[in-house]
Amino acid sequence: MPIVWLGLAGVAISAYVWYTHVTSGPVVCLGSGCATVIRSEYGRLLGVPNGALGVLYFALVAATPLLERWLPDARSLMLIPTSVALVLYLFLTYLQFFVLRALCNWCLMSAGLTVVIFLALIFT
Repeated sequence: MPIVWLGLAGVAISAYVWYTHVTSGPVVCLGSGCATVIRSEYGRLLGVPNGALGVLYFALVAATPLLERWLPDARSLMLIPTSVALVLYLFLTYLQFFVLRALCNWCLMSAGLTVVIFLALIFT
C-alpha cells in the first residue's frame, strides 16, 4: 500500500502546482523560486501544464493496486510511465538549477517522489 500513499502525495503536490500555474496569485514556497519555475516557459509540455501531467501520472500510480485486480502485470507496466516521468523530472531539475537558476520545492518533491516510486516498483 505504500505506492498508494506515494501516488496520493504526488497528486496533492501536482494539483497545487497546476493550480498555481493557471492562476496569478502568490505561490507558497520554502524559497523564492517556485513561481519563477512553475510559471516559466518550461511549465508546460506540449501546451499542457506540468502539474496536470503530474496529477495524471500520480493518480495512475495510486490506482496501481486497483489495476492489478484486472491486469496482474500492472505493477511492472507502471515502470514505463515512471521511467518517462523520471527522465522528464531529471530534465526539469536540470532546467531549475542551470537555466532558470531558481528552485521550486514542490517540483523537487515531485521528482523525489518519482524516484521513490521507481525504487518501490523495482524492489517491492
